[in-house]
Amino acid sequence: MPKEMIYHLTKKQSSALRLLTNEEDLSLMFGGGKGGGKTVLFCLWVDHWVERLRDIFQIKYDPTKSPLPVGFIGRKRGVDFHRTTLETFKRFIPSDHYRIKEQQQEIIFFKALKVFYGGLDDQERIAKFNSAEFALIGIDQAEETERTDVDILQATLRLTYNGIKPPYKQLYTSNPADCWLKEDFIDNKLHGKYFVPALYTDNPYLPENYSKTLDDAFRYNQSLLRAYKFGDWYSLQAENALISGLMLANLKEIKIYPKYLKRIVSCDPSLGGDEGVIQIMENHKILEQLILHERDTMKIAGHMITLANKYHCPNYDIDTIGIGQGIADRIRELHPNARVNYINSSAESVDSDRFYNLRAEMWWYVMMLIQDRKIPYPEDEEIRSQLCSMRFKVVNSNGKIQLEAKEQTKKRIGRSPDRADAFVMGLWALDQTEPIKHKDGWRDEGSHHEVGSGATSAMTA
Repeated sequence: MPKEMIYHLTKKQSSALRLLTNEEDLSLMFGGGKGGGKTVLFCLWVDHWVERLRDIFQIKYDPTKSPLPVGFIGRKRGVDFHRTTLETFKRFIPSDHYRIKEQQQEIIFFKALKVFYGGLDDQERIAKFNSAEFALIGIDQAEETERTDVDILQATLRLTYNGIKPPYKQLYTSNPADCWLKEDFIDNKLHGKYFVPALYTDNPYLPENYSKTLDDAFRYNQSLLRAYKFGDWYSLQAENALISGLMLANLKEIKIYPKYLKRIVSCDPSLGGDEGVIQIMENHKILEQLILHERDTMKIAGHMITLANKYHCPNYDIDTIGIGQGIADRIRELHPNARVNYINSSAESVDSDRFYNLRAEMWWYVMMLIQDRKIPYPEDEEIRSQLCSMRFKVVNSNGKIQLEAKEQTKKRIGRSPDRADAFVMGLWALDQTEPIKHKDGWRDEGSHHEVGSGATSAMTA
């Protein structure tokens, strides 16, 4: 391929380009370390593949027609794309191949096709692509993203033109991280997904002392050094991570056959613009989840009661910090016989010698359930991600456990772990909840809910 000679590609870049320009619909992740030539490959591929699409679609420049939109490229944050990826694009791609329209965030290629660019943090703009039809998407430094950041873009890969369907391509460049890319491309190796690893040792065009550069840059963080220098995707499951992705993965084949049926509605209310989470749980499994951005205690209580009635559930647990107290009081006011667990996660733990507060004790309890494989695999990917985000530390010589403050977690991962908190509270409260079904059918004495002996378990419905 001529461009390999022009740009002196590494062997790994050449391997990636062969996949990215073949006749197969596919997703490719490239990278896995510093210095592997990720962003350069990203830019070269976009230019080359758009040119190929021009030929595939048999498009010729026509000044009376608008350029055909064929894809989107970006990063998690638009400002990072402009400062890094776009600058690399300008350095490596011949200027006569393209024209950038900055206000519209478009790159016009060969006067005939265009690619949108920008940040996935501009979700209002991304949502407008819901009805778009593309042939390519590319995300640079994709380890920064969540799966939900790109799902709308992935659904756009349906472009046909002049009756011609091209191969649909997705490129994700990435450094190692415990993220959705690792799950899809490395752990599970899903069909149509390829991983081409590229480390600094695969790039002969780096300075001779680049190994020392990495050693010096990450000498205070051996986990990052193993990830960025050696491509170790598991090293960033931090040593102080309470729950690892591997621990969760070990739950996949577990079959749970509970003796009793327990249900509870768990709620972590919204604070300061975060997600308000309501989950209905049955024997450690989430049956349904509501995500609210709502601070009206009456409405939140109403949602919880509606969900409880839908699943014949007599039990509730609510984090009573902030507006939670009002939600719990409202449920008790409307239904005096309801079994409402008032949980103050910052309160003193039951085992105060071992845990800094109740939140640490609840999370540790759930970690042990996961480690001992006593609960099923959580199906919600965001919950799994948030569970793995929690960090802890030992605060005295007796081994007392304290969790990272919620605000610190939010700052580190870019969002509050509200779904995981609701899940953890629900599991903790379930352990202290009376069963609602025994061998002789439903038993729900004193509950405000209508529960009959002919009801069917939601597990088997």
